[in-house]
Amino acid sequence: MENSLEIILQRTEWFRQARFGMFIHFGLYAISGRGEWIRSNEKMTIEDYQPYFDAFNPSEFDAKVWAKAAKEAGMKYVVLTAKHHDGFCLFDSEYTDYKITNTPFGRDLVREFVEAVRAEGLRVGLYFSLLDWYHPDYPKYSDRHHPMRGNIAYKDEQIDFDRYLEFMLPVPHIRLRLQLPSLFPSSV
Repeated sequence: MENSLEIILQRTEWFRQARFGMFIHFGLYAISGRGEWIRSNEKMTIEDYQPYFDAFNPSEFDAKVWAKAAKEAGMKYVVLTAKHHDGFCLFDSEYTDYKITNTPFGRDLVREFVEAVRAEGLRVGLYFSLLDWYHPDYPKYSDRHHPMRGNIAYKDEQIDFDRYLEFMLPVPHIRLRLQLPSLFPSSV
């Protein structure tokens, strides 16, 4: 793909004109009320973080309410964290069990979100982190942000980074397109 300034300006014209949108960080970390970096900031192990997964049930979640509020505020697009660094997926995935459909909530929140945002005539985007602290082959000890950074227990851990790359590639948005084909004719 050619990326001349002219092409980039053409491709991003709508975004530069839209100017007003919303980025929603939402996931297991929302339970704590201490932000999406809680696992890293507090150096939580997977076992320490597990209670959030076990309890995750945003029973009052209503994608239509979120989308309507965005539309009424004059927003032109809405972006949601489909998967943050903690590795938790807000969508049903065939690539991991660390996903919303395995929590008490049990529904595909991303699907509901995309459908509701599109129904309001807004563009939709999904944030998918390339970091995955849940994956056993993601580097821990020497990574600058991993919750287990500097933890001597992980200093000599053997990981298979190629396996991690196979898990992450092809590029995550391609996987999402394959998993949610009816939702992606166009997006942010």
